[in-house]
This record gives sequence, structure tokens and C-alpha cells, in this order.
Amino acid sequence: MPRFSEGEKDERCRGIHSESSHHSIVLNKPLSAVDWMATGRVALAFGLKPEELHSASRGYAKAAKARQVSMYILHVSMGRTLSQAAAVFGRDRTTAAHACKVVEDLRENPRFDAVLSEIEGQLSASVASARMHYPLEAGGLLDACTA
Repeated sequence: MPRFSEGEKDERCRGIHSESSHHSIVLNKPLSAVDWMATGRVALAFGLKPEELHSASRGYAKAAKARQVSMYILHVSMGRTLSQAAAVFGRDRTTAAHACKVVEDLRENPRFDAVLSEIEGQLSASVASARMHYPLEAGGLLDACTA
């Protein structure tokens, strides 16, 4: 195993964990529109940028909590499996399961529950509306615009 000086180790870590390389390492496939929409809506509610939820590290508490809420919404409201919800953030299914438990406990707070219910309702309505107006079977928006 090669030995690196402290400076070389720091440089290698910066290259591995830089913002531009992070998505290609952790997120090896593009996110679906629903994944982006859910992540963006939760980030907005928490006053964060969506990319802050995709950090390779746990990050600060606000970002970690928003990531947990996103995993919960993706799993419970959007029908993703725990593995799929976790993969959106480069995590494993046990992390998503933990996130769901944490968020379920937080829902005992009426204010938190009301905000989460509003987010879930908005996302469900957006997805339902898009599917109703531009069904995937008919070719979606592209066919509607080129017809």
C-alpha cells in the first residue's frame, strides 16, 4: 500500500470529496424528476439549497434533518423503496429506515406534522397533475408540444 505525506493525503481527499466530483461518485445515475422535486421542496422548506442534502458527509444538523425528511417523503409519500430513497442521497436502506423512524417520531409535534402534511400534499398534487395532463404512455410532454 503506498504511503502518502499529510499534504498528499489532504490533496487526494479534496479531489475525492469536491463538489464537482461528489455527484458522479455518490450518485452514479441521474435522479428522477420526482426525486428532484421532493428534494427541492424539502430543501425550500428548510431554507437550504437542494445540493446541501446530497453531501457525502452527514453535514450540519439542519441539512441532516432535511435529508431525513426527504428520504421519508420519497419512501412514504412517493412510493420509493427504502433502498431507492436512500440511493438518492448515496446512503443505504438502513439509513433510510432510521430516517423514517426519526421523522415518524417528529410527526408527534403538531406544527411539524402540519408542515410535512402540506409538503406531501403539494408533491402528490404536482405528480398527479403532471401525469394527468401528460401521461407517460402517450409520450409525455414532448408529444403534446410537437403535435
